[in-house]
Amino acid sequence: MTLLRENVEANAAKDARVEKLVWGNEKPLKTLGLKTQPDLVLASDVVYGNDPAKWTNLVRTMRDLAGPNTLILIANVQRYPVHHPLAETKFYTESTVKDFERTELPVTALHSDFQRTGAGNCVIHVFRPRGDKKRKSASKDAKKEKKAKKEKKEKKEKKEKKEKKEKKEKS
Repeated sequence: MTLLRENVEANAAKDARVEKLVWGNEKPLKTLGLKTQPDLVLASDVVYGNDPAKWTNLVRTMRDLAGPNTLILIANVQRYPVHHPLAETKFYTESTVKDFERTELPVTALHSDFQRTGAGNCVIHVFRPRGDKKRKSASKDAKKEKKAKKEKKEKKEKKEKKEKKEKKEKS
């Protein structure tokens, strides 16, 4: 954090600052002292391994920070080949898909020293929050699933009650 602060002081606008934020924080905007969602979130090397619990916290934090106009850039070193069991690929392709539209910057957008592919290369992922329509759709799907489970449970309970009554009548 010290080196990052020094870098921001030397190279960024006067109002830029560096703050620590733990993924999964209940109120990230308040923790960061923000009154509104930022226009830009930059993160570097924050996704590694294949721990869905940590990923869930990261996605929740991204979602809580993002407003309709927020752009989130995550730079990451590709440590493993794409289909390796420890690859971060699932985070980018599966964990974020419900809440964000994602694209990768082409390798040609990077400085020439970093224009390579495969393990060890830098990948920059760009996220935009999905529109309310798609979020509402996902929310509706969850409500439908919950309702179906409730109906199934009620049906099962009714059947069990009927079987119990029939058994009692036979006795």
